[in-house]
Amino acid sequence: MTSTHKLALCIGMIISFLSVSVYAQSTGPELNHFAVEGIAFDYPSDYSVKDESTKEVQQVIIMREGSSVQLIIVVPQRLVLQSNLPVAVESFTQPALKKVAMTLGYAKNPPQPSPFQTQIGTKQAEGLRLRSTDGAKKTGEVIWVRWSLQLVGLVFVRSDADESVGAQLWQTVSSSLRVKAPLVTVMGTAAKPTENQKIEGVLNGKALALPPPAYPAIARAAHAFGTVMVKVLIDEQGNVIAAHAVEGHPLLKAAAVAAARQARFSPTLLEGEPVRVTGVIQYNFVSR
Repeated sequence: MTSTHKLALCIGMIISFLSVSVYAQSTGPELNHFAVEGIAFDYPSDYSVKDESTKEVQQVIIMREGSSVQLIIVVPQRLVLQSNLPVAVESFTQPALKKVAMTLGYAKNPPQPSPFQTQIGTKQAEGLRLRSTDGAKKTGEVIWVRWSLQLVGLVFVRSDADESVGAQLWQTVSSSLRVKAPLVTVMGTAAKPTENQKIEGVLNGKALALPPPAYPAIARAAHAFGTVMVKVLIDEQGNVIAAHAVEGHPLLKAAAVAAARQARFSPTLLEGEPVRVTGVIQYNFVSR
């Protein structure tokens, strides 16, 4: 075989390999992304998502026209501590099981559901499964997991005929689901839920790094001084991700906000889980 023939054969093999690779990469389903405050996930593009969230609970429904597959994600907007976890689980599972039983055709006296476990992201979730036996056989599952100090509930219904497409939906959503850490307010020395609380504690003493603000030349010339209070939002890693001045001299607010954005804090943990924190940083400007 001549060098020219060898080169042509090599090029042909490379083209074939690339063609196979491109084909293999294109066989997966096209995905869409859904994200609202608190939760986010991917889902196959041939499904639709309906957001039925309220102030009390986040609820999204994922379904496909002409298919029996339906997946509902429910996240109540309240913290679930270990002490009240059993009550929270029961308040979700009992109504959900009743709805699933009716969907499967059990007007009354449904069979005892079967317990099982499944994976949602890196977390192990608990579940209860019901099966219909008459007509079009269907499976209904009520699944829950405590995630980021919240109870995340899922209701998953599909017929046997749609089991394969249902499995694809479940794999896509469950592996990509993300739940944001809740927001708490620092009150004095404690981190507490923000609900019904209006006064934020001062965070100065909790900072790992608290760069001083620059004294603006225009403020110095005007002999502006006093205290500026900056409200900040701190993420799970201790970084300031939002800041705005809520009190103080107008000529000093911008410098205080710029300094607050550079502050760093240690992560705040609640029952061992990181949470987002809101509070205030206080800056004192002395006239020179």
